[in-house]
Amino acid sequence: MTMVSAREFAHWLRQRFCEEDFGVSLTRKDINHLTGRLNFNQEFISDIHFELMRHGMAFVTDTSREKFYLIPIADRPWREQLEARYEKDLYINNVLPFDFDKSG
Repeated sequence: MTMVSAREFAHWLRQRFCEEDFGVSLTRKDINHLTGRLNFNQEFISDIHFELMRHGMAFVTDTSREKFYLIPIADRPWREQLEARYEKDLYINNVLPFDFDKSG
């Protein structure tokens, strides 16, 4: 099946990988093969990302734009995560204690 639009490809990705806990990776070659495109640009990737974000998934690339990652997005505020793991009293008024080694 040849898919050329970002919306169609995003839909295809979502249908197949929406239950993945850790996401999946694709190469540029994989995307070319799956979409039937000879090449694509960053705008195509941004459009895929836009379509998937509405469904709690992100589509991002590495700095060389050779590998792409489809990952689930967690809506877990950072403060709640810190407070759940550490002492709540340490994180009052946005002051985070850092234990720096002053010897060296």
